[in-house]
Amino acid sequence: MSIGEKLNGVAGDPADGIVSREIFSSETLFAQELERVFAPAWAFVGHTSQLPNDGDFALSRVGQESVIVVREKGGAVGVLLNSCRHRGMPVCRYDDGNTSVFTCSYHGWSYDLAGSLTGLPKFNEGYRGGLDRSQWGLVKARTAVFYGSIWATFDPAAPSFEEYLGDMALYLRDLLQGPDGEDDGYEVIGGIVKWKMPSNWKFGAENFSGDHSHYPTHLSVNRLNISLSGKAERHPFAAVKAPFTFLNVAHPGGHTVRVNLYDQLSPYESMWAAIPEVDAYYRQCHEARQKRLGDRARLFSRGGIVFPNMHYNTGGRTTIGIWIPLSAHETEVWRWLFVPRNAPQIVKDTLRHFYMRYAGPSGMTEQDDMENWTAAQRGTSGTWSRRYPFNYQLSPDDAHRAWPEPWLGQDAMVVAGVSEHNQRAFYTRWNELMSA
Repeated sequence: MSIGEKLNGVAGDPADGIVSREIFSSETLFAQELERVFAPAWAFVGHTSQLPNDGDFALSRVGQESVIVVREKGGAVGVLLNSCRHRGMPVCRYDDGNTSVFTCSYHGWSYDLAGSLTGLPKFNEGYRGGLDRSQWGLVKARTAVFYGSIWATFDPAAPSFEEYLGDMALYLRDLLQGPDGEDDGYEVIGGIVKWKMPSNWKFGAENFSGDHSHYPTHLSVNRLNISLSGKAERHPFAAVKAPFTFLNVAHPGGHTVRVNLYDQLSPYESMWAAIPEVDAYYRQCHEARQKRLGDRARLFSRGGIVFPNMHYNTGGRTTIGIWIPLSAHETEVWRWLFVPRNAPQIVKDTLRHFYMRYAGPSGMTEQDDMENWTAAQRGTSGTWSRRYPFNYQLSPDDAHRAWPEPWLGQDAMVVAGVSEHNQRAFYTRWNELMSA
């Protein structure tokens, strides 16, 4: 069933900006999503800075599946399904750590860092030595490492990660560059922040994909000056006043990005005025980034989605998260916080404190967002309300012109200004997969 089919008597067409509420509340459609949207996708599962040594591991998720992200002997990164081949028990119960073997606590089957079955009780007398261990290792995902980020898919028919990204590779690489423009310039700090909310995963995903018209949501936070920029705003980049155009970038694979494209390379303007040491660090980084990237330093990424459920934010609080689909009405959120790898400790501490004020279940900004998403979910579940579609028609695509810089993406559609173009592109890709 697709958005374009009749759902409780209401038609929907994402290309025209009409989306049925049923896709947020139907458990039947949710079950199909797991098979058609999540199973073929490449999933973000972590970052190499979490695994500095051989034997280091961290638990993560691919869709609803628990996986072990592990540094194998010799340094390769592997992703294993955290499910014993004997009875399905998780073979790893710790969030992270270091080990040489994963052992199931139910019947004692054990596996090495590469997932190979290395030991099981009663091998000789019980199986008479006839069990082919090579056929009973942990299920291993296809894995890609992209400038420190780790990705996995269990679908043997999925395209390569490079093909999956397409032109989105430019923006993902930009995200993972340090504030000075150095590739793989970030590291994960602290543990992964995790919480659940009674909302469909797509409400959060569409918000990160391109929603820039929800300013009334954060009016109170903006007045509190939590950004440390010296301005009454919540974003550190609120103090950067050089002329720019706000762009919405949508890729055929459903990936979407929100960026500022500055008219020209410009001098640094204070982003962290409340803490001079931090401000001086970012001033140096600003100048180094312009030297390293040249004209492309005019690009300032604000956030986006790698389809379907990896989301990220920048602008003084570089975070990556995943929306984990639990049901049509419930989502678990995991969020990684990144700090510049080579930054002074005061910079790392400032970013950590800022993140705590800004995002996550205790952050003032995201509390506003979660109130929206959970209330919107209730608005999809009523007998009458669910019959009426949502409107995504803000700024039709034909009202904008394509942007001239070819390096923004040859296959991407780039439109300027506040628009729901990215949301339309997100749901168009969702619809394609659900209709296949």
